[in-house]
Amino acid sequence: MTTEPASLFTTTDYVVVVVYLLIVVVAGSWVGRGQKTVGEYFLAGRSMPWLVVSLSIVSTDLSAISYTGVPAWIWAKDLKYTMGIFLLPLVLLFILVTFISIFHRLRVFTTYEYLEHRFHPIARTVTSVLFLGQRGVWLATAIYAPSLALSTVSGFSMLRCILTLGALATLYTVLGGMKAVIWTDFVQFIVLAGGLAFMIVFLMSSFQWDASGVWQRAGELTGSVSGTPHTTMVDWTFDLGAEATVWSILFFLFFYNVGTLGTDQVIVQRYLTVDTFRGKAKAVMSGGIISIILVLALASLGLLLVVFYDKHPQLAAGITRPDMLVPHFVAYVLPVGVRGMILAALLAATMSSVDSALNSFATVGIMDLYRRWARDLSEAHLLRMGRLFTLVAGVLATLGAVFVSGMQSTVIETVGKLASTFIGPISGMFFLGVLTRRANTFGLLVGSFCGLTTSTLVAWTPISQEVNWMWTAPASSAVTFLVGYVVSLLRPQAGPREQEERA
Repeated sequence: MTTEPASLFTTTDYVVVVVYLLIVVVAGSWVGRGQKTVGEYFLAGRSMPWLVVSLSIVSTDLSAISYTGVPAWIWAKDLKYTMGIFLLPLVLLFILVTFISIFHRLRVFTTYEYLEHRFHPIARTVTSVLFLGQRGVWLATAIYAPSLALSTVSGFSMLRCILTLGALATLYTVLGGMKAVIWTDFVQFIVLAGGLAFMIVFLMSSFQWDASGVWQRAGELTGSVSGTPHTTMVDWTFDLGAEATVWSILFFLFFYNVGTLGTDQVIVQRYLTVDTFRGKAKAVMSGGIISIILVLALASLGLLLVVFYDKHPQLAAGITRPDMLVPHFVAYVLPVGVRGMILAALLAATMSSVDSALNSFATVGIMDLYRRWARDLSEAHLLRMGRLFTLVAGVLATLGAVFVSGMQSTVIETVGKLASTFIGPISGMFFLGVLTRRANTFGLLVGSFCGLTTSTLVAWTPISQEVNWMWTAPASSAVTFLVGYVVSLLRPQAGPREQEERA
């Protein structure tokens, strides 16, 4: 094993990546041709197969952020964060019988329409704005993560990589709409899973398939940040300042997953493209099972890379931050041609997440905000504005990725803190609507303000030195719900929609 790569990117690698990108852009544009209504553009006519939707959801949720971030977390720390994935089936079952059943019955375009039905139009507007803020920062991070990989492998500047990936994902999303998003996600899932499987097989073969030996050695090594053995899976300490304890992970992942998988437009919009509730249920639960398998595979990759670089410390010297782990392995270890394939997998993870978020951005922007301010608009006008909103969102997200590239924390921690700031209050608002009958609009607004204040304090002020960021979503969601409910009881005024709901 040499200490430096024979070359970084060869002609063969370039060909693999370019061919992949061309296939995605062309196929996405072709699939989405001929769309004439916002129902077709935003919801694919509610006619998508549940299995394709399920894999699209997995591709969207497990983006390049997970593809590079989970192994990076294990490199710097341990397995504690990933073990919370086993809570996912229960979370999904809860989401299915509460939120998804309601969204299906109401035939909504966006999840935030429900809050207008349940409370008042202002509730829909507030959550829509919070969603745009939440997914805006997430989008920027999702573009940054693979750009780091592309820059490491190809030698191109980070700026060039960010601009290229952002532009390509925006292009076919603007042209093809939701149908293009879901079908390209389906293809991208295959590429992503294939690339992950190849890296695991490659590393296991280098260890003569000695899984127990890999596990034993990983348990003897400690994370550079945590100081705990890499195989540490649980920490029962009840300490709000401690990172990734059993309690913080359970609460964090419950509220985070409810917020992303149950109320977030990016994910829920895929459920809405399936016409029947049974189809939606199949998409939800099968997606959960596949997600568990992929997260465990990513965790395995992280442990394998820990042991690999322990055996080849001269190579590890080039890893200056945890998020470089997977890109560095691709650039300096994998053979020619395979580099291109794995990089294509990283790009697939990005494309599948960015295209989904961009389309959902446009859906919320047009259906929840623009259409309310400008009434009596034709389908053709809304369709044109949907494409324009997608384009603007893509440009802003790409510029945001340039900012995110300057942050020093791991990509998992960065996106977790940023997203939790908004996810907690939003999920708390939905809990008020679904789990109570006495909550009203005034209580909802007061509760959401208090929840957003709580999440900001926990994640971004000196309080974060005493309370770990994983408590951001649980704390802000709980504050939103409790304050909202108490205020509703103290001021029990109800509008027409609320009276109808209670009846």
